[in-house]
Amino acid sequence: MSHQKTPLINAIIFFIFWLLVLLAGADKPPPIGFLWIVLVIALSALVVYWRIPTYVQWSQTQQPRRLLRVALEGFVAGLVVAMPFALRGSGEPSITMQPIDYVGWFVVLGMMGMLNSLTLYIINAAVARRLDSDESSIS
Repeated sequence: MSHQKTPLINAIIFFIFWLLVLLAGADKPPPIGFLWIVLVIALSALVVYWRIPTYVQWSQTQQPRRLLRVALEGFVAGLVVAMPFALRGSGEPSITMQPIDYVGWFVVLGMMGMLNSLTLYIINAAVARRLDSDESSIS
């Protein structure tokens, strides 16, 4: 595997992982509204594809406060993902969302975004180190 393939592999694994996790929690069969979730996962996978090269570079150049930056990016990404679903409502007409429900929703999705970005950073930093050490041993 080369550094050029790394973002694509990450995006594909991210998409498949979250699709399976969310399908596992969905009604059987999933409602038609689940297509919105698939779209959000696909857009998130595109962001993963776009950000992985930056995370690898930050790791290789030992950028200051990189973990904080990765965590903050992930938290903000989680908030962005939470926004359209919060604006749309719960999906259940009989349920009225209270302000505390929205706070919980945004905190949970922000934390999940942070966990995702930190996990991707740590895994890709390790993979990049491994690829670099393999390349240097071949030379």
